[in-house]
Amino acid sequence: MVLTGDDEHDCDMIDSNSNAIGAEHDLPATDDASLDRLRRFGGGKLLGQMMDIFLESTPQRLAVARAGIAAGDIPSVERAFHSLKSSAAQLGAFRMQRLCERGEHQAHAGSLTNAPAILDALDAELPRVIEWLEKARIMEAP
Repeated sequence: MVLTGDDEHDCDMIDSNSNAIGAEHDLPATDDASLDRLRRFGGGKLLGQMMDIFLESTPQRLAVARAGIAAGDIPSVERAFHSLKSSAAQLGAFRMQRLCERGEHQAHAGSLTNAPAILDALDAELPRVIEWLEKARIMEAP
């Protein structure tokens, strides 16, 4: 299924199983430098708190998006994708950020057509992000 939106976001595809993300595999999924910047800015305590908030809130945000799709509540879906996009970007979960950005743009344009496939891709990406953050947390431990 081709994700549609503006030309800048039209190039990627999600297959029927939502396991492949086309060109997404060629781009970095996560960025350790983002975690390093947060650590330098606020120390390990702030980074740990941000990780905790992300890990706690992400399943809730995905559930809100899923419920919004089921109800046809486009503004709710757009807000859920926007919120998750911002959190993912702060931590450096860039693949997740890009997926959320596509969902947000489509919802903003009034469409939920590809939202279920985007959610499936986010569901597949979340365990990888969790693993990456947990490894970073271990590196933070004294």
